[in-house]
Amino acid sequence: MQIKEKLEVFQKFTIDVANSESEALIREYQESCEKELEEFQNYKQTEMEHKFQIEETKIRRQMRRKVSEESVRQKRLLDNCKKEWKGKVMEQVRLLLEEYQKSGQYLEYLAAKIKMAKEVAGTEDVTIYINPTDAGKKEELEHRTGAALTVSAMDFGGGIRAVIRSRNILIDESFVTKLEQEETYL
Repeated sequence: MQIKEKLEVFQKFTIDVANSESEALIREYQESCEKELEEFQNYKQTEMEHKFQIEETKIRRQMRRKVSEESVRQKRLLDNCKKEWKGKVMEQVRLLLEEYQKSGQYLEYLAAKIKMAKEVAGTEDVTIYINPTDAGKKEELEHRTGAALTVSAMDFGGGIRAVIRSRNILIDESFVTKLEQEETYL
């Protein structure tokens, strides 16, 4: 083999070794780049998922806050409607009570309540109060029931109140008390 041929073989061998090393380096670099790209994509994916979770949590909080605010607004509206309705109902009841107090049935009602108070008292002293607006009915009620009645200095809307002092008993059959009790249930 001549030098020229030896040079060609050496050159070919060197180029083949250089090419194979070059290809190996390129493959290694490519694998390294692909690995870095995969790690970068995984990192970005994790980061996006984390951001998504944070944003989702933020949106859920905002929704809960808005729902809570709307719930409070609805409750206030409902309470206002209830108060308005309650006021109208109680006004109607008061008007009906005024009409009732002008009827003959009211006189019978008072007589029945006075008799009931006397029965509760039995033989003990009882002071029976009627409302100042019923002062004109005092004589007729005393005649019907046989009880001494006292016109109250305080307006209690109608009905009667009776006091049995010996037993510390108050019998409150006043319309004001009954209306207050009913208002608490509305």
